[in-house]
Amino acid sequence: MSLNRIRLARSEDVAAITSLLQACAQSMSDQGMHHWLDVYDEKSVAANLCNKRVYVLESSNQILGCIALGTEKADYYKDCWPQAPEADFYITQLAVSPHAQGRGYGKKLMQYCIERVGEATLQLDAVDHYPALLAFYQSLGFTIIETGIGLGDKRHLFSLSR
Repeated sequence: MSLNRIRLARSEDVAAITSLLQACAQSMSDQGMHHWLDVYDEKSVAANLCNKRVYVLESSNQILGCIALGTEKADYYKDCWPQAPEADFYITQLAVSPHAQGRGYGKKLMQYCIERVGEATLQLDAVDHYPALLAFYQSLGFTIIETGIGLGDKRHLFSLSR
């Protein structure tokens, strides 16, 4: 096995992915961003494995990051951006362990998904109060196509510019 690899998540990864997402939620909350608190539990992570292609980045058999690629937009999209165009794929659940951030793992996971969709349309959303994440998505070629309020937060809908 290579030092870092991305692979499709398996059912036996649910606990590790849940732990990763909860650690990221707590780290963001400690920085004043509470939008992930109480969002991910083992049931929701297992459901994502059934409904989306969830990928994990692992190193030495430890999951350090994850990302989900699905074909259904989140329920709140219809309220937040009622006029937004449909996409072929939607990215959710991008997370890198707080202890492994700054090593390019988030970028690797994003590029992995971008390669998987080819020329298909790809969207994701992000909360306004996380400027580093907004800049990160823009550095990968995503542009903001809509802004609105979803789940109580100002959110931006991004689409990949090709």
